[in-house]
Amino acid sequence: MDNIQTELKTWGHVKTNEILAKHTTFEIGGPAEFYLTVTKTDLLVSALNWLSGEDISVFILGGGSNLLLPDHEFPGVTIKVETSGLILNGNTLTVEAGVPLATVVATAAKAGLTGLEWGIGIPGTVGGAVRGNAGAMGKDMSHSVKSVTAWKDGEVVTMSKDECAFKYRESIFKTGSGVVLSVDLELAPGDKLEIAQAMQGYVKQRTGRYPRLPSAGSFFKNLDVKDWPGDTAALPPLFVERGKVPVGWMVEQVKMLGHRVGGGKVSDEHGNFVVNAGNATQADILTVVEDVVGAVYNKYGVTLTPEVEIIR
Repeated sequence: MDNIQTELKTWGHVKTNEILAKHTTFEIGGPAEFYLTVTKTDLLVSALNWLSGEDISVFILGGGSNLLLPDHEFPGVTIKVETSGLILNGNTLTVEAGVPLATVVATAAKAGLTGLEWGIGIPGTVGGAVRGNAGAMGKDMSHSVKSVTAWKDGEVVTMSKDECAFKYRESIFKTGSGVVLSVDLELAPGDKLEIAQAMQGYVKQRTGRYPRLPSAGSFFKNLDVKDWPGDTAALPPLFVERGKVPVGWMVEQVKMLGHRVGGGKVSDEHGNFVVNAGNATQADILTVVEDVVGAVYNKYGVTLTPEVEIIR
């Protein structure tokens, strides 16, 4: 153990038994055996190469959103990525994985570049946003990604957007292997006033609906209209227009807002948010989730799929 800690110090700041609840938006998570903070991409690559060679398990942590961790000890090495490089070249932003998505959204808006307005107010890092193909308001990261540089099986590779296999809240990095190191985002010139107005509009849509209590963000993937088992004519027209049936709406219809088990609770404000209402455990959250999944299936015949990554 001492040998591992000594080696890890080569690449960044190391802690042992660091409580991961301090580093997730859910405020849930047990102690990490080793917690390594890395601020340079070349050091991150070196650390990954060594850990892979030593067959030591690795968990990559970005902004800690969209994630539900266990309460027990988390074995191996948790790497907190805090790389910060951001370069603007014409309409292209080259961004390292540890940069907060909020910083990228603000940089693009200031430069008069459009395409990321939907990201206003969304937590997390760019690396996590690429990995989970984060999105809102009908758009997502895949709309702007030109290429991704990643560590994969001991090599640094550059992958085109097509090679990243983006799907709704998915990518090859989430379903397979590889660690996002940086991304090239290709944006379009826009009017700064119109960009600002769009961002303000998105903030207004969220105000009062997004809970203040700790959460991982939207817990379930919204359903494609084509997969709706009932009569789509009975759905609100906006759902059909956007091609998605919101989980929040389904949860409201089955009257599960505010449903609580221990410290876990369905938000009072938004049906697709499960919140930490006070000292919640992973088991509390998963019980609430199971109850919601059952209620929605019983009414609509729809099986909800988590968007949040659940590590047991």
